[in-house]
Amino acid sequence: MQRTKCWVCGSSDSVMERSSRVEGSVTSRDFAITDHRYGVTGTLFRCHNCGFLQCEDTDDVLKYYVELEDQAYEEGRDQRALQAHQLLQILNRHAPTGRLLDIGAGSGILVEQATALGYEAEGVEPSVWLQQKATERGVRVHLGTYPHEKVLPGFSALTLVDVIEHVPNPVDLLIQTAKDMADDGAGIVVTPDVRSAVARIMGRKWWHYRIAHIGYFSRKTLLLSLEKAGLTPVEWGRPRWYFSLDYVIQRLNLYLPSALQLPVMQFMRGVTIRLNFFDSLYVVFKKRPSK
Repeated sequence: MQRTKCWVCGSSDSVMERSSRVEGSVTSRDFAITDHRYGVTGTLFRCHNCGFLQCEDTDDVLKYYVELEDQAYEEGRDQRALQAHQLLQILNRHAPTGRLLDIGAGSGILVEQATALGYEAEGVEPSVWLQQKATERGVRVHLGTYPHEKVLPGFSALTLVDVIEHVPNPVDLLIQTAKDMADDGAGIVVTPDVRSAVARIMGRKWWHYRIAHIGYFSRKTLLLSLEKAGLTPVEWGRPRWYFSLDYVIQRLNLYLPSALQLPVMQFMRGVTIRLNFFDSLYVVFKKRPSK
């Protein structure tokens, strides 16, 4: 069978690293943001040239996102707002004002936070259900995919938070962001780091191995993707994440035998936990200066 070219470097030299662990037919439920079946992926191939890891048997994924509904995602809105605010504070150091576009905006949590910080913010989201949730809150999120006919170029700030691991064309996506950025604009991309210490220690049980994640970046392949898109990194780091205590306990129990599982109590929903496993990357980028 002819191998699909690497989505990052374009090489055709790859090897299968792990076979599919998907059982039965794939549905939109498998692509829920809060999906808990860690370690379940399609067949993964590693590029010999750059090391990028990609899933080639589930690359036509848009239809699943259009039909996606995720009530648990909305229930964690307060915690996700803290995550969004943290990332916006980072981006604010490089693009403090102006128009902001959030690509893969979900129910508009980051757009809502950006508006509160003074940005003229909007987003794009393919899920009909999530976009409707944004509309109900009066948040400007366009239904569809990026690029979008209602999205005009000239953005001072762009955000791609946990997006590029979901698409089979990450470099093309970054090229389009470069086209839509103002010359002095800045963007931030966030994605899991498959070469992080935690990912290597957890192996197949790493929580970012999921059906919805079809591309797995390291710092090397993320920086290579930005370079190929004509973008220059200006800051990078490891973002923190915020979760309700009940969510953390529920996810911890997935790794524990039944005899050791912890009880989940009602009061835990009101307790927020800040975590950093240092297994995700953020990179702030700008356009490469013209020669």
